[in-house]
Amino acid sequence: MADHYWDVNLPGPAPGEEAAMVTAAVEQVGGRQLADWAVRLLSGRARPGDAGDPDIALIRENADTVDPDLALDPHLPRMLGARVLVHHWHPRAADAVLTGLTDESAAVRRTCCRVVAAHGAEGLMPAARTVESLLSDPDPRVRSAAARALGEVGAESTASALQSLLMDPDSVLASAAEEALDRLAERFARPDLRAEPEY
Repeated sequence: MADHYWDVNLPGPAPGEEAAMVTAAVEQVGGRQLADWAVRLLSGRARPGDAGDPDIALIRENADTVDPDLALDPHLPRMLGARVLVHHWHPRAADAVLTGLTDESAAVRRTCCRVVAAHGAEGLMPAARTVESLLSDPDPRVRSAAARALGEVGAESTASALQSLLMDPDSVLASAAEEALDRLAERFARPDLRAEPEY
């Protein structure tokens, strides 16, 4: 299913604002409860406004536009759940993140790649194969997020797929592949995996 315009064009918060929002939510709700709610949102087992759950405005900027956005974009709660997990991890979230990597929404796939990049060593190493398949995702931002995530969960053999992206016309993707190769080189103590500078 193709994403709709609102899934592509709605701006998100800056990374620092996003982290601060999640930190504030942890302080208000409690870490375990917030992680549980995020997992249920990501897996589709919770919806904003469910009885007993926190107010979705805790993890959503522009709270005054929450209801219209949710009416337009049914994927938004799943993306918000994944966004929380980027900044507040719990090992029980691993299965939901692995499933989210194949979500029909590009925003959810992209955000789950961000979770893998942030917490790859914490139970998400099995995501490597799925993440590598996202290097050919139709959405360019998913491809870039997948490249970055592979720096954290990819094997040494992943380097060849990343090398092939270094000259990609999408400069964001090429840069993400270079960063991922540098990270692989660091993780495996293999300086030869680093991207060769092109002149």
